[in-house]
Amino acid sequence: MRVKRTFGLSILVAIALLSVLAASGSARKSWLPGRHGAAIKWTYNLDEGLAKAKKQNKPVMIDFMAVWCPPCKAMEDSTFSSPGVIKKTGAFVPVRIDIDKQRDVAAKYNGLARKYGGVGIPNVLFLAADGKKLKHIVGYYGPEQLVAAMDSALAVPR
Repeated sequence: MRVKRTFGLSILVAIALLSVLAASGSARKSWLPGRHGAAIKWTYNLDEGLAKAKKQNKPVMIDFMAVWCPPCKAMEDSTFSSPGVIKKTGAFVPVRIDIDKQRDVAAKYNGLARKYGGVGIPNVLFLAADGKKLKHIVGYYGPEQLVAAMDSALAVPR
């Protein structure tokens, strides 16, 4: 009888542990903000982002991405989750544009993937609050590279 209880309890503990591990594994693959603790507070509408930028007197940082894009996912996992990058985004209004869901916005700012005739993704466009282009980078950027690009965009006279 004791063996059955111990075995049953062991099974329950194992199921609970597997559930926790499965939940953390799926969270790692998710594009949901906050999975690494602190996270960038993205705006997902460019008009709203530009309005915030004018109100806050900050430039805009637009991340053009797609959920099917491996380099975009890599940037999400390594670059946009970096504490230095998260901190630096405080100087910007960060906007994220999914090129498949907002193709018109991506086309207007040449943010489409090559398969749609654009420059490729991931790419990040930095705009002044008035819409003036400050800097445009294309491809995967690691945390240090992105912070340097952000500093460069901030140094452009607005």
